[in-house]
Amino acid sequence: MSRRGRRGYPTSILIGLDEKAAHFWTIYSESVKPSKVLTRIGNDEKSTYKFHEEIVESIRTMLPEGFTGVIIASEYRTQHTLRIMEHITKRHRWLKDRATIRQLTGKAGTASEVTQLIRANKIQETVKEASDEAGEKLLNLLERALRENNVLYTIEELSAALNAERRPIAVLVTEEFDDRNRRNRWFQSLMQISRNLGASVTILKQTNTASVRLSQLGGFACVISPET
Repeated sequence: MSRRGRRGYPTSILIGLDEKAAHFWTIYSESVKPSKVLTRIGNDEKSTYKFHEEIVESIRTMLPEGFTGVIIASEYRTQHTLRIMEHITKRHRWLKDRATIRQLTGKAGTASEVTQLIRANKIQETVKEASDEAGEKLLNLLERALRENNVLYTIEELSAALNAERRPIAVLVTEEFDDRNRRNRWFQSLMQISRNLGASVTILKQTNTASVRLSQLGGFACVISPET
């Protein structure tokens, strides 16, 4: 995973946890970028709850950009990852439906620490695991929507649906389709409008299980809310 050149498309959110903060990184197909830092204030139960809620809220706001994986990293034998995972399981099970969550042993608080994880191939392996599992979830979503006739197959159909005030739930695009339309301002505008309406926009690698099915549909599919 190169950290140079163009950014690429979103794949996963990396969160490095330590006793002082949560360090957010955005992982794209061709780069890793720093995002934000949430500082922990206090270690009592109330402050820890608030800290975990801030982490979940930050993840929630980032998911519509197309991130399908969440990787939580902390040092070996620390309780940071365990505690946030317990918080998510207890209070935010929706997050496990929206994204694939993976744990990673290692520091991810600074650029040098993230670089070390990349050199050890730890991030790449974890991203692939998360991507494969996310692909299965997306494939199930797509197949269910196909059975219910709630799928749009072209950007023209998506544009018409948006004009009719129908809400997109998820937009799935293959790498090849995205490459062909990267400079298409109309396409990019429709993707941004969909994100603003709360839809996830996911670009799938050619090797992803869902990408094979998506290619059969022309490389583009939008799961749309049923007509009312």
